[in-house]
Amino acid sequence: MKLHSSIGVAALTIAALQSAPAYSAVMGSLVFTEPTATVAANEIVDVWVTLSLEENSDPLSYDRSAPPLHGWHEDDFPSEANGVPFASYERVVLFTTRTCSDTFTLNCGDAGSQYSFSVPTSDSWFAVDGTMAPGDTADFLLYQLTPDTDGAEPGVYQLHTAGLGLSVQGWDESGNSIVEEIFGFRTTCLDASCTFSREVAPVPVPPAVWLFGCALLVLARFVRQPEGSG
Repeated sequence: MKLHSSIGVAALTIAALQSAPAYSAVMGSLVFTEPTATVAANEIVDVWVTLSLEENSDPLSYDRSAPPLHGWHEDDFPSEANGVPFASYERVVLFTTRTCSDTFTLNCGDAGSQYSFSVPTSDSWFAVDGTMAPGDTADFLLYQLTPDTDGAEPGVYQLHTAGLGLSVQGWDESGNSIVEEIFGFRTTCLDASCTFSREVAPVPVPPAVWLFGCALLVLARFVRQPEGSG
């Protein structure tokens, strides 16, 4: 999929996601690390994903000490963006994506949202320099979901698709800035295993409150009991 959003270290949000064509030979798959769990109403929810490279994939390397292309070669870049040829390349940038059809934030932040999204680090998803070899797997913290000040209401919340990847930004012959994805991985598939869900449990009543309530009931019964009854 071609990304039309502006590019940067912050998350890129798009309305719909599909498997993206890879222009380099980096191939793999992405799944949610812990698809389901139960959380407290005031608990921050971490969205972790696991990236697995295929055995026939090229290594995935990223070198922060070598800007602006971070160790990548121009031979690995797409030759055009949306049909417009690159005249030159300026930089490569990590990106993350997610759908706006989740029930955590209601269309990415509409009124009534129980959570707000944030990117946990300014370095985006590949927070550590290094190389993933073919067949390797690695876990990445893509997002954090912070509940409302009063805590999220009890219920089940879902996020359907998240992703990560690398894009290249450059210029066309007219000097216009253009951007194209080098590779990208999304959790999208056709069954429930792709869904990230968290059940917010009702706030439990402390045992002391139960005891106090029971004591009040006994006291009320005693006060109302007529004389002479046993």
